[in-house]
Amino acid sequence: MWTDLRQEIEKARHGLGLPDAAFAPLPHTTKWHQIEETIYHTFCTLHHPTVRPRWLWEYFRTGAYALDSEDDPLATMVALISANEQVWLMVTENDKFWFYKGQPAAIHAVLNECTYLDEIYLLSKKYEWLLCLNHHNVVYGIGAPINEQLQSRSARSARPVVYSKPLQ
Repeated sequence: MWTDLRQEIEKARHGLGLPDAAFAPLPHTTKWHQIEETIYHTFCTLHHPTVRPRWLWEYFRTGAYALDSEDDPLATMVALISANEQVWLMVTENDKFWFYKGQPAAIHAVLNECTYLDEIYLLSKKYEWLLCLNHHNVVYGIGAPINEQLQSRSARSARPVVYSKPLQ
């Protein structure tokens, strides 16, 4: 039985006529737990050997930045990624993560059709960076290429970086 969020994403994907190369769920054979653990250990500071936070942005390692985006936070987040890059999408539903792969424009189109969204994560398949749009419409980023873009975007706009976990 598919959950409400997964049904909504599938309905949007098919309604938009997106091919699997543009947007698709990760196959059921994917080692989801291994991906989750790599994300936690790469981008977060963990305080317990087995307990994992639901909201990763509260546990990002030093060097993370955040940008308040009142206009269209999803568009802001997607604009930080190269249009040709194939990335992973991770969405939360209750205490579960669902994983997809896709191109930024296709991900944006699908998520614009969804209402059951809580936290949205986009990440490099090489774990070089991670972006988060939280339920407060704040875009968080961690990883050198994304941090540089967030700082640059902040410098060009009236909206400053609202959070910076400095490097030590």
